[in-house]
Amino acid sequence: MRLSPENRRMHLPESMKKRGVRQGVLTLIVLLAVTLLQGCFLTVKEAVNGGLSHEINEREDVVYSFGTGPLNLDRLDDFMERKNGSQRIILYTIEGDPIFTEVRYRDNKLVVAYDSTEDAFGPKETGTYTCRALEKSKGSTALKYTLTGCGGEYPEAALLWIDYKLSEQDDFGFVLKYGVNRKNEINTLEGKLVKDLQDGTTAEAAEFRPPQAKLQSIYRELVLSGYEQDKTLTEACNIKPAVSYELLVHMNGSERRFAWSECDQSADGKGMTALAQHIISEVQEGEYYQALPETKGYYE
Repeated sequence: MRLSPENRRMHLPESMKKRGVRQGVLTLIVLLAVTLLQGCFLTVKEAVNGGLSHEINEREDVVYSFGTGPLNLDRLDDFMERKNGSQRIILYTIEGDPIFTEVRYRDNKLVVAYDSTEDAFGPKETGTYTCRALEKSKGSTALKYTLTGCGGEYPEAALLWIDYKLSEQDDFGFVLKYGVNRKNEINTLEGKLVKDLQDGTTAEAAEFRPPQAKLQSIYRELVLSGYEQDKTLTEACNIKPAVSYELLVHMNGSERRFAWSECDQSADGKGMTALAQHIISEVQEGEYYQALPETKGYYE
């Protein structure tokens, strides 16, 4: 099992070491969170009354699994901000087994309940432990939610780590068309960047190749947006002229395609528009876009 530098000093219980050998070197950092949570639990063992519910609420629970990315991640941020109530997190192992966790604020501390009884290959256990705080760190290659000030042998535990290292992907590219009639195009598959001058003409950058840092930033937002999940989007719009979007993501031989308009104010629509705006902003800051001529007209 691969550990991040800040966790290499941590020693895992023997049962966890065996599980790490079984799973091998994983690209999914979230499994580190599962392991460390189990480590904390094994040290501070307290029975969970009745256990946690194994029914998954896809509207309320934070869910993370390999192949689909995070679901309802904003709920964990809301929980941290309001500092009351509870939040459930379901992490799937690489074999597809759910690990259930509930974090609850109580007396200015965090009570963490844990249930791994559906993990076919790991210890089937339930328990609780207490931590002082939950911290969030969003880096260029990983998003980390870390429990700190925990009792027992492990004072820190990864509640949820999401890895988005672009360097670990074999093949990545995308095409984003946007604007009125989608005349603007950002195309890393063909090395094409097209700007709508809004006077009936367009300008194109030659041999468009965005820097790796920009691609990493875009890939990060793609992962955090849950682009691998099914989205309910609409292209219908009663605004004239309307801005619309079309996004094609190519990843390791597979493709995902989305189309929507600025009128789509659903949660999925807002999320995809925010993603598109991030991509556009990253590209417009670069030298290829800056070298293109200024817009000459406007749409009425």
